[in-house]
Amino acid sequence: MRIVAIIPARLASSRLPRKPLLSIHGLPMIEHVRRRVIRCRELAEVAVATCDAEIADVVLSYGGKVIMTSPDHPGATDRVAEAMSHCDCSHVINVQGDEVLVLPQDLTEMVRAVAADPANAAWNAVGRVESQEELQDPSIVKLVVSGTNRVLFCTRDLSHLKLNENFDPVRKSIGVMAYSRPFLERYGALSRTPLEIAQAIDQSRIIEHDLNLIAVDFARAYPSINEPREVGMVEQSLREDARQASMLKEILGAGKPQ
Repeated sequence: MRIVAIIPARLASSRLPRKPLLSIHGLPMIEHVRRRVIRCRELAEVAVATCDAEIADVVLSYGGKVIMTSPDHPGATDRVAEAMSHCDCSHVINVQGDEVLVLPQDLTEMVRAVAADPANAAWNAVGRVESQEELQDPSIVKLVVSGTNRVLFCTRDLSHLKLNENFDPVRKSIGVMAYSRPFLERYGALSRTPLEIAQAIDQSRIIEHDLNLIAVDFARAYPSINEPREVGMVEQSLREDARQASMLKEILGAGKPQ
């Protein structure tokens, strides 16, 4: 196997425009993400996939690799699929450009899941739901997961359900996915599906086409940045979470890693 990571990013976010260039402790968000991903030693290569020259220029200025993609992709997975065609790999890990708190050790868990069943189509990182409010938060994608870790359904609002204290069998989707190369090569040919279009959730296309999407547990579902209110949540994690504070110190002291 040769597993690479691709970080899709674009300026035209509807909820927080230009968010990949948002400054966090003096460093653009996209560079925070890239520096964390390159610290996962099991990855053969890391690249940012974008259609925006401004993002590309920032990443290149820090010594990163960029793959330019079409501006017409309806979703991040479509962008990753195009970028993969420029990579020598058997599998791709897609780390969303807003997953500013992603940890290298969690990416290692994704690599291990891929290695355990390399013929599978796709994998989705998940974490525990922590409150009833998260079930209705539209910025958090929720996944219904079977006893064998297969993702059965994706949605943005499950607040109508009365679940146990652990919110089983619901998990929060984390913006880290993995795909086999054969799956991504055919992904663009799969028709967009009703639930995918209605809720703007890429994973629904996989499920609605009866392909196997496996949930991979991460230690915690840290907040990502999709809208302005989540910036403060990320800053709080960077201050109060010991692992995040340590990683931030390492990231900011890293200069321009290749």
